Amino acid sequence: MRPRMLLCAVALISATTLVSTRVVSQDKTNRASGPAQDTELLVDRWVQYAMPGKHHQLLGKMAGNWNMAVKYRMDSASPVVESQGTCQRKWILGKRFLLEEFDGGSLALPFQGLAIYGYDAFEQKYTSAWVDTTNTAITTSLGTCRDGCDEIAFTGRHGDPWSGTKRPSRGVTRFVSDDEHVLELYEPGTDGKEFNVLEIRYTRN
Repeated sequence: MRPRMLLCAVALISATTLVSTRVVSQDKTNRASGPAQDTELLVDRWVQYAMPGKHHQLLGKMAGNWNMAVKYRMDSASPVVESQGTCQRKWILGKRFLLEEFDGGSLALPFQGLAIYGYDAFEQKYTSAWVDTTNTAITTSLGTCRDGCDEIAFTGRHGDPWSGTKRPSRGVTRFVSDDEHVLELYEPGTDGKEFNVLEIRYTRN
């Protein structure tokens, strides 16, 4: 069990124990209302954070098998490199998270990756974690939906081996239709100006 979930479980057990203690110490009149109401509130709060909700329905648009048209460039002065690829996304853990297997073809080197997408009900943000064959880091990002939830805008940071620093990045996933969406990723260039480092157009297979 992961540390966060372990702490949540301990907190719930402690709260339940506290409620039980109050039940024993109160008279029959108070037992009928107070502790039962407290327990109900605890359960409702737990369900709110533990169960998938309406925000996961937006992520559902990304589930399935996809063909990808990939465009990438190292910096604003570099030519765009294009490739074709595929990815598969499926629900895991009771439709709480989407697991992605990504094959981006070859961008100078073979480019494969894995991702997990979700919505954190506590943070009230979309979340993602990404790993691929170009480095040894786990890159994470947080995002929110906008424009009537036709887009998810996100931000993150990643290690830059050339500068030895963490570089900020931002991106947007635009839902064109149920069968097409586009990912755009932007980073600051060496001149400090933002440029489009990556674009992936997904069409349902």
